[in-house]
Amino acid sequence: MKIIILGAGQVGGTLAENLVGENNDITLVDTNGDRLRSLQDKFDLRVVQGHGSHPTRAA
Repeated sequence: MKIIILGAGQVGGTLAENLVGENNDITLVDTNGDRLRSLQDKFDLRVVQGHGSHPTRAA
């Protein structure tokens, strides 16, 4: 399943961790590049740095 998670904080990061273990295609969107890199290094997921509600990011 393809899943987009807006926010890589405690809730978004934990959600991504749980869903990536179920063989899902996860994309994580957040403005915090350090947090995104940290999660990407730990898990097999895609990251997008920016505001999830910005129209150009959603495309």
